[in-house]
Amino acid sequence: MTKEGEKRVQTVEEFPARASWKEWVGLVALVLPVFMLSTDMGGLYLAIPSITVDLTPSSTQMLWMLHIGEFLTIGFLLTMGRLADRVGRRRLLVTGVVLYGIASAIAAFSTTAWMLITFRALLGVAAAMIAPSAMSLLRNMFHDPKQFSIAIAVNLSAFSAGAALGPSIGGLLVDHFWWGAVFLVNVPVALLFLLGALLLPTYRDSNAGHLDLVSVALSLIAVMSVIFGMQEIAENGFHVFYISTVVLGIIVGVIFVRRQLNVKEPLLDLRMFRVPAFSVSLLALMLVLLVNGGSYMLFTQHIQVVLGLSPTQAGLLLILPAGLSIVGTLLAPILTRWIRPAFAMAAGLIVAAGGALLIMVTFNEAGAVLLITGVSIIMFGVAPTMTLGSELIISSVSKERSGSASAMQDVGTGLGSALGIAFMGSLAMMVYRGSLMNWVPSGVTEEATSTAMESIGAAIVVAGQLPDAFGAEMLKAIQSSFSLAIQVAFTIVALIFIMVSVMVVWRLRHVRNGSPEGLDSMNQKDG
Repeated sequence: MTKEGEKRVQTVEEFPARASWKEWVGLVALVLPVFMLSTDMGGLYLAIPSITVDLTPSSTQMLWMLHIGEFLTIGFLLTMGRLADRVGRRRLLVTGVVLYGIASAIAAFSTTAWMLITFRALLGVAAAMIAPSAMSLLRNMFHDPKQFSIAIAVNLSAFSAGAALGPSIGGLLVDHFWWGAVFLVNVPVALLFLLGALLLPTYRDSNAGHLDLVSVALSLIAVMSVIFGMQEIAENGFHVFYISTVVLGIIVGVIFVRRQLNVKEPLLDLRMFRVPAFSVSLLALMLVLLVNGGSYMLFTQHIQVVLGLSPTQAGLLLILPAGLSIVGTLLAPILTRWIRPAFAMAAGLIVAAGGALLIMVTFNEAGAVLLITGVSIIMFGVAPTMTLGSELIISSVSKERSGSASAMQDVGTGLGSALGIAFMGSLAMMVYRGSLMNWVPSGVTEEATSTAMESIGAAIVVAGQLPDAFGAEMLKAIQSSFSLAIQVAFTIVALIFIMVSVMVVWRLRHVRNGSPEGLDSMNQKDG
Protein backbone atom coordinates (compact mmCIF):
# COMPACT_ATOMS: atom_id res chain seq x y z
CA MET A 1 0.00 0.00 0.00
CA THR A 2 1.28 3.50 -0.83
CA LYS A 3 1.92 6.13 1.82
CA GLU A 4 -1.13 8.05 0.61
CA GLY A 5 -3.27 4.92 0.98
CA GLU A 6 -1.94 4.26 4.48
CA LYS A 7 -2.64 7.86 5.44
CA ARG A 8 -6.21 7.61 4.09
CA VAL A 9 -6.88 4.37 6.07
CA GLN A 10 -5.44 5.93 9.21
CA THR A 11 -7.68 8.99 8.82
CA VAL A 12 -10.79 6.79 8.50
CA GLU A 13 -9.86 4.88 11.65
CA GLU A 14 -9.14 8.04 13.64
CA PHE A 15 -12.30 9.81 12.45
CA PRO A 16 -15.06 7.18 12.13
CA ALA A 17 -18.31 8.14 10.45
CA ARG A 18 -20.69 9.99 12.74
CA ALA A 19 -24.30 8.91 13.04
CA SER A 20 -26.98 10.73 11.05
CA TRP A 21 -30.59 11.47 12.00
CA LYS A 22 -31.50 7.99 10.76
CA GLU A 23 -29.41 6.29 13.46
CA TRP A 24 -30.75 8.55 16.23
CA VAL A 25 -34.36 7.89 15.22
CA GLY A 26 -33.44 4.20 15.05
CA LEU A 27 -32.16 4.47 18.64
CA VAL A 28 -35.57 5.78 19.70
CA ALA A 29 -37.12 2.71 18.07
CA LEU A 30 -34.63 0.42 19.84
CA VAL A 31 -35.42 1.69 23.33
CA LEU A 32 -39.10 0.78 22.92
CA PRO A 33 -38.63 -3.01 23.24
CA VAL A 34 -36.02 -2.46 25.98
CA PHE A 35 -38.53 -0.37 27.96
CA MET A 36 -41.22 -2.97 27.28
CA LEU A 37 -39.11 -5.82 28.67
CA SER A 38 -38.07 -3.93 31.79
CA THR A 39 -41.67 -3.04 32.79
CA ASP A 40 -42.87 -6.63 32.43
CA MET A 41 -41.96 -8.15 35.80
CA GLY A 42 -43.00 -5.15 37.91
CA GLY A 43 -46.43 -5.13 36.30
CA LEU A 44 -46.82 -8.88 36.68
CA TYR A 45 -46.14 -8.77 40.44
CA LEU A 46 -48.99 -6.30 40.95
CA ALA A 47 -51.30 -8.36 38.75
CA ILE A 48 -50.71 -11.61 40.68
CA PRO A 49 -53.51 -11.07 43.28
CA SER A 50 -56.09 -10.57 40.48
CA ILE A 51 -54.70 -13.50 38.50
CA THR A 52 -55.00 -15.67 41.61
CA VAL A 53 -58.69 -14.83 41.96
CA ASP A 54 -59.49 -15.50 38.28
CA LEU A 55 -57.31 -18.52 37.46
CA THR A 56 -56.89 -20.05 40.97
CA PRO A 57 -53.34 -21.34 40.36
CA SER A 58 -51.64 -23.69 42.81
CA SER A 59 -48.53 -22.48 44.67
CA THR A 60 -46.35 -24.37 42.18
CA GLN A 61 -48.17 -22.87 39.21
CA MET A 62 -47.78 -19.42 40.76
CA LEU A 63 -44.01 -19.87 40.98
CA TRP A 64 -43.81 -20.99 37.35
CA MET A 65 -45.93 -18.01 36.30
CA LEU A 66 -43.45 -15.66 37.92
CA HIS A 67 -40.19 -17.34 36.95
CA ILE A 68 -40.59 -19.40 33.76
CA GLY A 69 -40.06 -16.37 31.54
CA GLU A 70 -36.89 -15.31 33.35
CA PHE A 71 -35.49 -18.87 33.33
CA LEU A 72 -35.98 -19.27 29.58
CA THR A 73 -34.70 -15.78 28.79
CA ILE A 74 -31.37 -16.35 30.54
CA GLY A 75 -31.19 -19.94 29.28
CA PHE A 76 -31.59 -18.97 25.61
CA LEU A 77 -29.47 -15.79 25.64
CA LEU A 78 -26.23 -17.38 24.41
CA THR A 79 -28.07 -19.18 21.64
CA MET A 80 -29.93 -16.08 20.52
CA GLY A 81 -26.80 -13.94 20.69
CA ARG A 82 -25.01 -16.27 18.30
CA LEU A 83 -28.12 -16.65 16.16
CA ALA A 84 -28.36 -12.85 15.87
CA ASP A 85 -24.82 -12.73 14.44
CA ARG A 86 -25.68 -15.57 12.06
CA VAL A 87 -29.14 -14.71 10.67
CA GLY A 88 -29.11 -10.95 11.17
CA ARG A 89 -29.63 -8.80 14.24
CA ARG A 90 -32.52 -6.77 12.88
CA ARG A 91 -34.28 -9.88 11.61
CA LEU A 92 -34.03 -11.63 14.98
CA LEU A 93 -35.01 -8.47 16.84
CA VAL A 94 -38.12 -7.95 14.71
CA THR A 95 -39.02 -11.65 15.06
CA GLY A 96 -38.63 -11.40 18.83
CA VAL A 97 -40.78 -8.27 19.12
CA VAL A 98 -43.52 -9.77 16.91
CA LEU A 99 -43.51 -12.98 19.00
CA TYR A 100 -43.56 -10.92 22.20
CA GLY A 101 -46.55 -8.91 20.99
CA ILE A 102 -48.52 -11.98 19.90
CA ALA A 103 -47.74 -13.93 23.09
CA SER A 104 -48.71 -10.90 25.20
CA ALA A 105 -52.04 -10.52 23.39
CA ILE A 106 -52.93 -14.18 23.94
CA ALA A 107 -51.63 -14.25 27.53
CA ALA A 108 -53.94 -11.34 28.38
CA PHE A 109 -56.96 -13.57 27.72
CA SER A 110 -55.68 -16.76 29.38
CA THR A 111 -58.44 -18.91 30.83
CA THR A 112 -56.28 -21.34 32.84
CA ALA A 113 -53.10 -21.12 34.87
CA TRP A 114 -51.22 -23.47 32.52
CA MET A 115 -52.25 -21.40 29.52
CA LEU A 116 -50.74 -18.31 31.12
CA ILE A 117 -47.59 -20.24 32.07
CA THR A 118 -47.22 -21.42 28.46
CA PHE A 119 -47.38 -17.93 27.05
CA ARG A 120 -45.14 -16.58 29.80
CA ALA A 121 -42.62 -19.15 28.54
CA LEU A 122 -42.99 -17.83 24.97
CA LEU A 123 -42.47 -14.31 26.29
CA GLY A 124 -39.22 -15.50 27.86
CA VAL A 125 -37.94 -16.94 24.58
CA ALA A 126 -38.94 -13.76 22.74
CA ALA A 127 -37.13 -11.63 25.33
CA ALA A 128 -33.97 -13.69 24.72
CA MET A 129 -34.24 -12.76 21.02
CA ILE A 130 -34.70 -9.07 21.77
CA ALA A 131 -32.08 -8.31 24.43
CA PRO A 132 -28.79 -9.21 22.68
CA SER A 133 -30.02 -8.06 19.26
CA ALA A 134 -31.01 -4.60 20.50
CA MET A 135 -27.73 -3.97 22.33
CA SER A 136 -25.43 -5.35 19.61
CA LEU A 137 -27.16 -3.32 16.88
CA LEU A 138 -25.82 -0.18 18.55
CA ARG A 139 -22.33 -1.29 17.48
CA ASN A 140 -23.42 -1.17 13.82
CA MET A 141 -25.27 2.12 14.14
CA PHE A 142 -22.80 4.26 16.09
CA HIS A 143 -19.19 4.01 14.94
CA ASP A 144 -18.00 7.17 16.68
CA PRO A 145 -16.87 6.20 20.24
CA LYS A 146 -18.51 9.21 21.90
CA GLN A 147 -21.80 8.65 20.12
CA PHE A 148 -21.65 4.93 20.86
CA SER A 149 -21.18 5.73 24.56
CA ILE A 150 -24.23 8.02 24.51
CA ALA A 151 -26.31 5.36 22.72
CA ILE A 152 -25.39 2.74 25.35
CA ALA A 153 -26.35 5.18 28.12
CA VAL A 154 -29.71 5.96 26.51
CA ASN A 155 -30.41 2.24 26.06
CA LEU A 156 -29.66 1.44 29.70
CA SER A 157 -31.59 4.50 30.87
CA ALA A 158 -34.66 3.14 29.10
CA PHE A 159 -34.21 -0.12 31.00
CA SER A 160 -33.88 1.72 34.35
CA ALA A 161 -36.93 3.85 33.58
CA GLY A 162 -38.97 0.79 32.71
CA ALA A 163 -37.92 -1.00 35.91
CA ALA A 164 -38.87 2.08 37.96
CA LEU A 165 -42.19 2.73 36.27
CA GLY A 166 -43.21 -0.92 35.80
CA PRO A 167 -45.01 -1.28 39.16
CA SER A 168 -46.78 2.09 38.76
CA ILE A 169 -47.92 1.28 35.22
CA GLY A 170 -49.01 -2.19 36.27
CA GLY A 171 -50.94 -0.85 39.25
CA LEU A 172 -52.81 1.69 37.14
CA LEU A 173 -53.72 -0.90 34.50
CA VAL A 174 -54.95 -3.45 37.03
CA ASP A 175 -56.95 -0.83 38.98
CA HIS A 176 -58.66 0.67 35.92
CA PHE A 177 -59.02 -2.39 33.66
CA TRP A 178 -58.17 -6.02 34.52
CA TRP A 179 -55.00 -8.05 34.99
CA GLY A 180 -54.79 -8.89 31.28
CA ALA A 181 -54.11 -5.22 30.51
CA VAL A 182 -50.59 -5.72 31.99
CA PHE A 183 -49.87 -7.98 29.00
CA LEU A 184 -52.05 -6.26 26.42
CA VAL A 185 -50.21 -2.95 26.81
CA ASN A 186 -47.19 -4.56 25.12
CA VAL A 187 -49.05 -4.83 21.80
CA PRO A 188 -49.11 -1.11 20.86
CA VAL A 189 -45.46 -0.79 21.96
CA ALA A 190 -44.53 -3.67 19.64
CA LEU A 191 -46.48 -2.13 16.74
CA LEU A 192 -44.85 1.24 17.32
CA PHE A 193 -41.41 -0.39 17.23
CA LEU A 194 -42.18 -2.10 13.92
CA LEU A 195 -42.81 1.30 12.35
CA GLY A 196 -39.27 2.39 13.20
CA ALA A 197 -37.57 -0.94 12.53
CA LEU A 198 -36.92 -0.04 8.88
CA LEU A 199 -34.36 2.54 10.06
CA LEU A 200 -32.24 -0.16 11.72
CA PRO A 201 -29.26 -1.70 9.87
CA THR A 202 -29.47 -5.28 8.61
CA TYR A 203 -26.13 -6.62 9.85
CA ARG A 204 -25.21 -10.31 9.84
CA ASP A 205 -21.94 -12.24 9.94
CA SER A 206 -21.52 -13.63 6.42
CA ASN A 207 -18.85 -16.08 7.63
CA ALA A 208 -20.94 -17.59 10.40
CA GLY A 209 -21.21 -21.37 10.26
CA HIS A 210 -23.93 -23.70 11.45
CA LEU A 211 -25.44 -23.52 14.94
CA ASP A 212 -24.13 -26.30 17.17
CA LEU A 213 -27.32 -27.79 18.62
CA VAL A 214 -25.44 -29.84 21.22
CA SER A 215 -23.90 -26.63 22.58
CA VAL A 216 -27.35 -25.02 22.56
CA ALA A 217 -28.73 -27.84 24.73
CA LEU A 218 -25.74 -27.79 27.08
CA SER A 219 -25.91 -24.02 27.58
CA LEU A 220 -29.65 -24.14 28.21
CA ILE A 221 -29.36 -26.91 30.81
CA ALA A 222 -26.36 -25.33 32.53
CA VAL A 223 -27.76 -21.80 32.85
CA MET A 224 -31.32 -22.77 33.72
CA SER A 225 -30.19 -25.31 36.33
CA VAL A 226 -28.02 -22.77 38.15
CA ILE A 227 -30.62 -19.98 37.97
CA PHE A 228 -33.47 -22.28 39.07
CA GLY A 229 -31.47 -23.74 41.95
CA MET A 230 -30.28 -20.36 43.21
CA GLN A 231 -33.72 -18.76 43.09
CA GLU A 232 -35.30 -21.70 44.91
CA ILE A 233 -32.57 -21.62 47.57
CA ALA A 234 -33.25 -17.90 48.04
CA GLU A 235 -37.00 -18.50 48.48
CA ASN A 236 -37.11 -21.87 50.26
CA GLY A 237 -33.70 -22.27 51.87
CA PHE A 238 -31.03 -24.92 51.33
CA HIS A 239 -32.45 -28.23 50.16
CA VAL A 240 -30.71 -31.25 48.69
CA PHE A 241 -32.67 -31.03 45.44
CA TYR A 242 -31.91 -27.34 44.87
CA ILE A 243 -28.24 -27.75 45.73
CA SER A 244 -28.05 -30.75 43.39
CA THR A 245 -29.63 -28.65 40.63
CA VAL A 246 -26.92 -26.02 41.01
CA VAL A 247 -24.19 -28.68 41.02
CA LEU A 248 -25.70 -30.25 37.88
CA GLY A 249 -25.67 -26.85 36.18
CA ILE A 250 -22.01 -26.32 37.05
CA ILE A 251 -21.02 -29.77 35.76
CA VAL A 252 -22.91 -29.27 32.50
CA GLY A 253 -21.35 -25.80 32.26
CA VAL A 254 -17.87 -27.33 32.43
CA ILE A 255 -18.82 -29.78 29.68
CA PHE A 256 -20.14 -26.85 27.63
CA VAL A 257 -16.86 -24.93 27.99
CA ARG A 258 -14.80 -27.98 27.00
CA ARG A 259 -16.94 -28.43 23.91
CA GLN A 260 -16.49 -24.78 22.90
CA LEU A 261 -12.73 -25.33 22.92
CA ASN A 262 -12.98 -28.24 20.48
CA VAL A 263 -15.77 -27.48 17.99
CA LYS A 264 -15.07 -25.56 14.79
CA GLU A 265 -18.04 -23.19 15.19
CA PRO A 266 -18.47 -22.61 18.94
CA LEU A 267 -21.69 -21.17 20.31
CA LEU A 268 -19.58 -18.97 22.59
CA ASP A 269 -16.19 -17.75 21.35
CA LEU A 270 -14.07 -18.20 24.48
CA ARG A 271 -11.31 -16.05 22.99
CA MET A 272 -13.40 -13.07 24.10
CA PHE A 273 -12.39 -13.81 27.68
CA ARG A 274 -8.75 -13.25 26.78
CA VAL A 275 -9.55 -9.56 26.26
CA PRO A 276 -9.24 -7.74 29.62
CA ALA A 277 -11.81 -5.10 28.67
CA PHE A 278 -14.35 -7.90 28.13
CA SER A 279 -13.54 -10.31 30.97
CA VAL A 280 -12.81 -7.74 33.68
CA SER A 281 -15.88 -5.65 32.82
CA LEU A 282 -18.08 -8.76 32.83
CA LEU A 283 -16.71 -9.82 36.23
CA ALA A 284 -17.22 -6.29 37.58
CA LEU A 285 -20.88 -6.23 36.51
CA MET A 286 -21.49 -9.68 38.01
CA LEU A 287 -19.95 -8.73 41.36
CA VAL A 288 -21.82 -5.42 41.54
CA LEU A 289 -25.15 -7.12 40.85
CA LEU A 290 -24.27 -9.98 43.20
CA VAL A 291 -24.32 -7.65 46.21
CA ASN A 292 -26.55 -4.85 44.96
CA GLY A 293 -29.52 -6.98 43.87
CA GLY A 294 -29.69 -8.96 47.10
CA SER A 295 -29.24 -5.94 49.38
CA TYR A 296 -31.88 -3.98 47.44
CA MET A 297 -34.33 -6.84 47.99
CA LEU A 298 -33.62 -6.76 51.75
CA PHE A 299 -34.01 -2.99 51.79
CA THR A 300 -37.43 -3.00 50.09
CA GLN A 301 -38.53 -5.70 52.52
CA HIS A 302 -37.40 -3.57 55.47
CA ILE A 303 -39.23 -0.37 54.51
CA GLN A 304 -42.49 -2.28 54.05
CA VAL A 305 -42.42 -4.85 56.86
CA VAL A 306 -40.43 -3.00 59.54
CA LEU A 307 -41.17 0.67 58.75
CA GLY A 308 -44.76 -0.15 57.82
CA LEU A 309 -44.93 1.54 54.41
CA SER A 310 -47.64 0.36 52.05
CA PRO A 311 -46.62 -1.06 48.63
CA THR A 312 -47.80 2.19 47.00
CA GLN A 313 -45.77 4.34 49.41
CA ALA A 314 -42.71 2.13 48.97
CA GLY A 315 -43.09 2.20 45.19
CA LEU A 316 -43.28 5.99 45.12
CA LEU A 317 -40.20 6.33 47.34
CA LEU A 318 -38.22 3.91 45.17
CA ILE A 319 -38.73 6.16 42.13
CA LEU A 320 -36.00 8.45 43.56
CA PRO A 321 -33.21 5.81 43.46
CA ALA A 322 -34.35 4.77 39.98
CA GLY A 323 -34.29 8.39 38.82
CA LEU A 324 -30.76 8.91 40.15
CA SER A 325 -29.74 5.67 38.46
CA ILE A 326 -30.84 7.19 35.14
CA VAL A 327 -28.89 10.38 35.93
CA GLY A 328 -25.77 8.34 36.70
CA THR A 329 -26.21 6.34 33.50
CA LEU A 330 -26.43 9.46 31.34
CA LEU A 331 -23.49 11.02 33.21
CA ALA A 332 -21.15 8.16 32.24
CA PRO A 333 -20.39 9.28 28.66
CA ILE A 334 -19.75 12.81 29.94
CA LEU A 335 -17.23 11.59 32.51
CA THR A 336 -15.21 9.69 29.91
CA ARG A 337 -14.56 12.89 27.97
CA TRP A 338 -12.03 13.80 30.66
CA ILE A 339 -11.05 10.54 32.36
CA ARG A 340 -10.60 6.94 31.25
CA PRO A 341 -13.45 4.47 31.76
CA ALA A 342 -11.70 2.57 34.57
CA PHE A 343 -11.36 5.70 36.70
CA ALA A 344 -14.95 6.78 36.02
CA MET A 345 -16.18 3.31 37.03
CA ALA A 346 -14.02 3.30 40.15
CA ALA A 347 -15.14 6.80 41.19
CA GLY A 348 -18.79 5.78 40.87
CA LEU A 349 -18.24 2.66 42.96
CA ILE A 350 -16.51 4.66 45.69
CA VAL A 351 -19.55 6.96 45.79
CA ALA A 352 -21.81 3.88 45.94
CA ALA A 353 -19.71 2.46 48.78
CA GLY A 354 -20.28 5.74 50.63
CA GLY A 355 -24.04 5.26 50.28
CA ALA A 356 -23.76 1.71 51.65
CA LEU A 357 -21.69 2.93 54.61
CA LEU A 358 -24.28 5.65 55.30
CA ILE A 359 -26.97 2.98 55.62
CA MET A 360 -24.72 0.77 57.72
CA VAL A 361 -23.80 3.50 60.22
CA THR A 362 -27.23 5.15 60.62
CA PHE A 363 -29.53 2.16 60.16
CA ASN A 364 -30.81 1.77 63.72
CA GLU A 365 -31.87 5.42 63.99
CA ALA A 366 -32.68 6.09 60.33
CA GLY A 367 -36.15 6.69 58.97
CA ALA A 368 -37.37 6.05 55.45
CA VAL A 369 -36.03 9.34 54.05
CA LEU A 370 -32.44 8.76 55.21
CA LEU A 371 -32.48 5.15 54.04
CA ILE A 372 -33.81 6.14 50.61
CA THR A 373 -31.02 8.73 50.44
CA GLY A 374 -28.41 6.03 51.05
CA VAL A 375 -29.90 3.70 48.44
CA SER A 376 -30.17 6.59 45.97
CA ILE A 377 -26.46 7.31 46.40
CA ILE A 378 -25.73 3.63 45.75
CA MET A 379 -27.82 3.53 42.58
CA PHE A 380 -26.29 6.78 41.32
CA GLY A 381 -22.75 5.51 41.92
CA VAL A 382 -23.31 2.06 40.43
CA ALA A 383 -24.83 3.41 37.19
CA PRO A 384 -21.54 4.52 35.50
CA THR A 385 -20.03 1.08 36.12
CA MET A 386 -23.02 -0.66 34.54
CA THR A 387 -22.99 1.72 31.56
CA LEU A 388 -19.25 1.79 30.87
CA GLY A 389 -18.87 -1.91 31.64
CA SER A 390 -21.55 -2.72 29.07
CA GLU A 391 -19.87 -0.43 26.55
CA LEU A 392 -16.48 -2.09 27.03
CA ILE A 393 -17.96 -5.59 26.79
CA ILE A 394 -19.59 -4.90 23.43
CA SER A 395 -16.89 -2.72 21.89
CA SER A 396 -13.96 -4.92 22.96
CA VAL A 397 -14.84 -7.72 20.52
CA SER A 398 -15.16 -7.77 16.75
CA LYS A 399 -18.46 -6.64 15.23
CA GLU A 400 -19.09 -10.22 14.14
CA ARG A 401 -19.16 -11.29 17.81
CA SER A 402 -20.95 -8.33 19.39
CA GLY A 403 -24.23 -10.26 19.51
CA SER A 404 -22.57 -13.06 21.49
CA ALA A 405 -20.82 -10.49 23.70
CA SER A 406 -24.12 -8.77 24.48
CA ALA A 407 -25.74 -12.13 25.25
CA MET A 408 -22.85 -13.07 27.55
CA GLN A 409 -23.31 -9.78 29.38
CA ASP A 410 -27.01 -10.52 29.92
CA VAL A 411 -26.21 -14.05 31.13
CA GLY A 412 -23.56 -12.70 33.49
CA THR A 413 -25.82 -10.06 34.98
CA GLY A 414 -28.66 -12.59 35.27
CA LEU A 415 -26.40 -15.02 37.13
CA GLY A 416 -25.10 -12.19 39.29
CA SER A 417 -28.63 -11.16 40.29
CA ALA A 418 -29.72 -14.74 41.03
CA LEU A 419 -26.58 -15.54 43.01
CA GLY A 420 -26.89 -12.24 44.85
CA ILE A 421 -30.47 -12.82 45.96
CA ALA A 422 -29.56 -16.34 47.14
CA PHE A 423 -26.28 -15.31 48.82
CA MET A 424 -27.39 -12.05 50.47
CA GLY A 425 -30.78 -13.49 51.41
CA SER A 426 -29.24 -16.56 53.04
CA LEU A 427 -26.60 -14.50 54.83
CA ALA A 428 -29.17 -12.01 56.13
CA MET A 429 -31.44 -14.78 57.43
CA MET A 430 -28.50 -16.48 59.14
CA VAL A 431 -27.58 -13.25 60.97
CA TYR A 432 -31.24 -12.48 61.71
CA ARG A 433 -31.96 -15.90 63.20
CA GLY A 434 -28.75 -15.95 65.24
CA SER A 435 -29.50 -12.53 66.71
CA LEU A 436 -33.20 -13.18 67.31
CA MET A 437 -32.42 -16.39 69.16
CA ASN A 438 -30.55 -14.36 71.76
CA TRP A 439 -33.21 -11.63 72.11
CA VAL A 440 -36.53 -13.54 72.16
CA PRO A 441 -38.42 -12.69 75.38
CA SER A 442 -38.48 -15.56 77.86
CA GLY A 443 -42.29 -15.82 77.85
CA VAL A 444 -42.64 -16.45 74.09
CA THR A 445 -43.52 -20.06 73.20
CA GLU A 446 -41.20 -22.29 71.21
CA GLU A 447 -43.79 -22.53 68.41
CA ALA A 448 -44.05 -18.74 68.08
CA THR A 449 -40.26 -18.43 68.13
CA SER A 450 -39.94 -21.06 65.39
CA THR A 451 -42.46 -19.21 63.23
CA ALA A 452 -40.65 -15.91 63.78
CA MET A 453 -37.43 -17.53 62.56
CA GLU A 454 -38.94 -18.35 59.16
CA SER A 455 -39.06 -14.79 57.80
CA ILE A 456 -39.32 -11.19 58.91
CA GLY A 457 -42.91 -11.02 57.66
CA ALA A 458 -43.94 -14.05 59.70
CA ALA A 459 -42.13 -12.62 62.73
CA ILE A 460 -44.10 -9.36 62.58
CA VAL A 461 -47.35 -11.35 62.49
CA VAL A 462 -46.21 -13.37 65.53
CA ALA A 463 -45.39 -10.19 67.46
CA GLY A 464 -48.85 -8.79 66.70
CA GLN A 465 -50.53 -11.91 68.13
CA LEU A 466 -48.70 -11.77 71.48
CA PRO A 467 -49.99 -9.91 74.55
CA ASP A 468 -49.09 -6.22 74.56
CA ALA A 469 -46.00 -6.39 76.80
CA PHE A 470 -44.56 -9.49 75.13
CA GLY A 471 -45.57 -8.23 71.68
CA ALA A 472 -43.74 -4.92 72.06
CA GLU A 473 -40.62 -6.64 73.41
CA MET A 474 -40.76 -9.26 70.66
CA LEU A 475 -41.21 -6.59 67.98
CA LYS A 476 -38.16 -4.72 69.28
CA ALA A 477 -36.11 -7.93 69.16
CA ILE A 478 -37.29 -8.65 65.59
CA GLN A 479 -36.49 -5.17 64.36
CA SER A 480 -33.09 -5.12 66.04
CA SER A 481 -32.19 -8.51 64.58
CA PHE A 482 -33.25 -7.61 61.04
CA SER A 483 -31.47 -4.27 61.35
CA LEU A 484 -28.27 -6.11 62.27
CA ALA A 485 -28.73 -8.42 59.27
CA ILE A 486 -29.09 -5.47 56.89
CA GLN A 487 -26.12 -3.68 58.46
CA VAL A 488 -23.98 -6.77 57.80
CA ALA A 489 -25.33 -6.96 54.23
CA PHE A 490 -24.51 -3.34 53.43
CA THR A 491 -21.07 -3.69 55.01
CA ILE A 492 -20.38 -6.45 52.48
CA VAL A 493 -21.81 -4.24 49.73
CA ALA A 494 -19.37 -1.44 50.60
CA LEU A 495 -16.40 -3.84 50.74
CA ILE A 496 -17.25 -5.44 47.38
CA PHE A 497 -17.69 -2.06 45.72
CA ILE A 498 -14.28 -0.94 46.96
CA MET A 499 -12.72 -4.23 45.84
CA VAL A 500 -14.23 -3.95 42.35
CA SER A 501 -13.10 -0.32 42.04
CA VAL A 502 -9.51 -1.40 42.76
CA MET A 503 -9.82 -4.28 40.28
CA VAL A 504 -11.04 -2.15 37.37
CA VAL A 505 -8.36 0.51 37.92
CA TRP A 506 -5.64 -2.13 38.17
CA ARG A 507 -6.70 -4.13 35.10
CA LEU A 508 -8.33 -1.51 32.85
CA ARG A 509 -6.41 1.69 33.62
CA HIS A 510 -4.78 1.64 30.15
CA VAL A 511 -8.07 1.26 28.25
CA ARG A 512 -9.19 4.45 26.56
CA ASN A 513 -12.80 5.33 25.83
CA GLY A 514 -13.97 3.71 22.61
CA SER A 515 -10.66 1.99 21.85
CA PRO A 516 -10.27 -1.10 24.02
CA GLU A 517 -7.99 -3.89 22.92
CA GLY A 518 -10.19 -6.28 20.99
CA LEU A 519 -10.01 -9.70 19.40
CA ASP A 520 -8.66 -8.42 16.12
CA SER A 521 -5.63 -6.78 17.71
CA MET A 522 -5.00 -9.82 19.89
CA ASN A 523 -5.08 -12.08 16.86
CA GLN A 524 -2.53 -9.86 15.18
CA LYS A 525 -0.28 -10.16 18.22
CA ASP A 526 -0.69 -13.92 18.28
CA GLY A 527 0.22 -14.05 14.60
